Parts: sequence; structure tokens; C-alpha cells
Amino acid sequence: MRMEWRPLVGLLVGLLAAWAAGLSLRTSVLIGLFVAAGVLLFTRLDGTPDPGWDRERSARRHGARGEVQDLAWAMVGRDGRIGERVLRRLREVAGRRLARHGLSLADPETERLLGTRAVRTLTRTASPLPTVADVRYTLDVLDRLGPRRRTTADDDTDDDPGSPAP
Repeated sequence: MRMEWRPLVGLLVGLLAAWAAGLSLRTSVLIGLFVAAGVLLFTRLDGTPDPGWDRERSARRHGARGEVQDLAWAMVGRDGRIGERVLRRLREVAGRRLARHGLSLADPETERLLGTRAVRTLTRTASPLPTVADVRYTLDVLDRLGPRRRTTADDDTDDDPGSPAP
């Protein structure tokens, strides 16, 4: 075992300096021990900062697993209600889904299509925020709505009559 000499020198320098200043032997020894402890501490400290994590950040694809995981963590707040982040994301999804049907949240036709509960969930801006059940219901309604507008017979005039609707 290799003995470190710097703390011992600090002990002697502190002891001798305090004793030369006229302090008692007991006080000089204590000051020498404090100096030795300080020297020991400073010799053990590393001044270089720790390197950060070298994790590669892969580009996230829309709807990828990480996005779902982030939403899951932000899903429910401390009071058992949905967080603002999830509500914003739900509004974005609803806005895109309604736009595919030629509507927006401000249209009166939207309430007929989605229902009062879903529209209230999507347009709520004041506290309390919606519950998990409200968001689940709204997601079910949006899912039943479908990603594309249902075409009518008037819209299919330029398509082949035997081809299925998109």
C-alpha cells in the first residue's frame, strides 16, 4: 500500500503554523488535522466534468413507439385526470380526423357527428381537465368515425363502378 505524503505535509504545515502563531498544542493539532483533511479532499477531487451520455438519438417517426411511450407517461396527472399534453395531442388527432371529413371542431355539424361528450372533452379549456373515461370515449368515437370520409354515390361518379370505396 502506497502512503500518500501530501496530507502528512499538510498536517505538519498546519500544526507548525498554528503553534508558531501562539496557539496551544491541542488547537494546533486540530488545525493541522483540518489542513490534512482539506489536502486529502483536494487531492481526491477530479476537476474534469463528467462526460455526458453518448446515446445516439434516432430520428423519431410519426407514431413510433417512443411517441406512444411519452404519451403514456403524461397520460394521467396526480388528480386522476388527463394531462394537458395528452389533451393537446388528442385535439391534434381529432382536428386531422375531422379535416378528412371536411369539418373542424368549431363546426356545429361536429357535435352531431361525434356527440356532446366527445366535443366537450375536445373543447374543454378550463379546469377540471377530462377524466380517463372521457378521453377513452372520445378516442372510441374518433376511431369509429374512420380515417377517411365515407363517399356517397355523387362522389363516385369518376370511379369505376366495380371498385370498392377507399
